[in-house]
Amino acid sequence: MSIYFGDGGKTQTYAGVASAGQYWRSQSRNANTWYQNTQGHPIQIGVGLLRNSSVYVGSSTSNYVTVVSNGGDHSEEMNCPIVPVNYYFRFTSKRTYAEFY
Repeated sequence: MSIYFGDGGKTQTYAGVASAGQYWRSQSRNANTWYQNTQGHPIQIGVGLLRNSSVYVGSSTSNYVTVVSNGGDHSEEMNCPIVPVNYYFRFTSKRTYAEFY
């Protein structure tokens, strides 16, 4: 499977979970901190947000988009964006957090 990202038509080929040996795991991450995906394959993050919070993903810490933003209610669902290889991600708050690593 190829994953297409909106930054000039770049693609990253991803053969799927079985080929990458990926699984969900708990990971210690702090809110309001930029992290970079250096795993060599796309990862998915799962964030349960508190009120008035957002999740950002981008090719740098100054070039990113808001992929999730909630209002005055807690986010009751998991917000699970895919983070491409070498991309950065940040969230402004969390109730729960996991990575599909």
